[in-house]
Amino acid sequence: MGNEGALKIYMLPCLMSSHLVPLCEIGHLFSSTGQNVTILTTPHNASLIKNATTTPNFRVQTFPFPAEKVGLPEGVENFLTVSDIPTARKMYTAMSLLQTDIERFIVSNPPDCIVSDMFFPWTADLAVRIGVPRIVFQATCIFAQTLKDAVRRSDSPHRSVTDDYEPFVIPNLPHKITMTRSQLPDYVRSPNGYTQLIEQWREAELKSYGIIVNNFVEIESEYTDYYKKVMDDKIKIYHVGPVSLIHTSDNDKGERGPKTAVGENECLSWLNDKKLNSVLYVCFGSSCSTFPDAQLMEIACGLDASGCDFIWVVFGRDNESDDDMIKWTPPGFMERVIKTKRGMIIKGWAPQVLILDHPSVGGFLSHCGWNSVIESLSCGVPMATWPLYAEHFYNEKLLTQVLGVGIEVGAEDWNLWVDSGKKVVEREKIEKAVRKLMEGEDDVGKEMRNKTRELGEMAKNAVKEGGSSYKNLRILIEELKEIRDNK
Repeated sequence: MGNEGALKIYMLPCLMSSHLVPLCEIGHLFSSTGQNVTILTTPHNASLIKNATTTPNFRVQTFPFPAEKVGLPEGVENFLTVSDIPTARKMYTAMSLLQTDIERFIVSNPPDCIVSDMFFPWTADLAVRIGVPRIVFQATCIFAQTLKDAVRRSDSPHRSVTDDYEPFVIPNLPHKITMTRSQLPDYVRSPNGYTQLIEQWREAELKSYGIIVNNFVEIESEYTDYYKKVMDDKIKIYHVGPVSLIHTSDNDKGERGPKTAVGENECLSWLNDKKLNSVLYVCFGSSCSTFPDAQLMEIACGLDASGCDFIWVVFGRDNESDDDMIKWTPPGFMERVIKTKRGMIIKGWAPQVLILDHPSVGGFLSHCGWNSVIESLSCGVPMATWPLYAEHFYNEKLLTQVLGVGIEVGAEDWNLWVDSGKKVVEREKIEKAVRKLMEGEDDVGKEMRNKTRELGEMAKNAVKEGGSSYKNLRILIEELKEIRDNK
C-alpha cells in the first residue's frame, strides 16, 4: 500500500499507559501502510511513545496539560502516577479541560478520520460536525463489552440474587458464563456517576463508524457477531491485534511504554539459566502500587511455598531497600529465594512482552488487565487469574469459562483500583493455583497448555500477511479512503 492518497488520521489516547501504549502501536500499524498518523497528547505522555520522531508518517502533537488549573503537581499527566481518588478526580477534570484546545486544533486542521479512546466521547459529536468518521478504541475485548452490555440490562439476573456471592448465569450468550454480584463493578450493582459516564460512552459508540480492537477475531468471533446484533448492526468492529506482535526484536519488546526498572540484558540473563516453562511471571499492573503489606506478604509466602522459580513485579515500592522489604516478605525470603536466584523482584515497570516471550516462562499470575491477557495469549503462556477492578472479572471468564486457558486463584470481589488487595487473598490459595498452573501434568493441565500454545500460533498468524487482523486493518483503510473520496 503506497503513500498515494494517504489518509490523515488523528489518534487521541487516554492518559493511561495501558491505553496509550496499544493505541500508539495501532498508530504504527496504520503508518506502516503509508497513512499519516498524528497522536494528540500531552508533553509527558509524548515522552512515553516509542519511535515518535523516527517513524515515517507518524508524529505527535502536544497540548499543554492543565495541571495547575486542577491542583496537580507539574509532570503528573498520566494515571500511572495516581494512587488515590482525589488525585484521580483531578486527572479526569484535567482530561476534560483538554477538549477545548484539542477540538480547536482538529477543527482548524481537519483529518480524514478520528480514532479516539472511549474516554473522549465528545469526539463522536465533533466527528459528525466536521464530517469525518470516528473510530472508537476500546482498550479491552469484545467479549468484555458484551458482558458489560448484558449486566446493564433491566433483566440481568444479578438484580434478583439474594446474596452477593450467589452464582448466576448471564443469559442468551454463546457460552454458559457464571458470575457473582460481588464480581461486578460497583456502578453496576448500585448506579452512580460513573454509570452515567458509561452510558455516555455507549451513546458515543453508537454515533461512531466503528470499533477498533487490540485482539484477533478468532478467539471471540461468536461474541463479535452477538455484540453487533445487540447494537442493531449500527457499528462495525475491526480486530487488528495483537498489536504487541509488531515488536520482533528483544530491544523493541523491552522498550514498550515507560522506562523499565530493570535492563533487558539482566532479565534475559536470569531467564536463560532457567529450564523450559519453569518460570512463573507475576504482575498485577500498576494497580499493585496500592497493595498493602499484608497482601504482598501473602503473595511472597505463596510463591515461596510453591517451590517454583518466578519473576515478581511490584509497583509502588521503587524507593524501598532490601531492608524495607522485610515488612512484606517472610523471614529468610531474601536469602532463600532472591539471593539464590530462584526468584527475581522487579520494583517498577517491567519489560513484560520480553519476559512472556521467553521459553523459560511457563505461566503468568495476573490481574487480567486486557493488555496482560492478550500479551500472554500471544506468547502462548497460560494464566492464573486474580482480577481486581475495571473489566478484569469479565476477562477472567473469557480465559477460564470460554477458552479454558486460565486457573482462578480465588479473588471474589471487584474493588476500585485504590482498594486493590485490601481484601486479602490467602497464601494457601496462591500456592494451590501456582502449583496447578506450573505443575499441571494431568489431562486438564496438558490440554490447557496445548490450547494456549495453539492460541499463540493463531495470534501470530492473525497479524501476518493474509491473516485476519492484517486483512481487517486494510479493509478499514480502504473503507476510510472511500468515505473521504466520496465527500
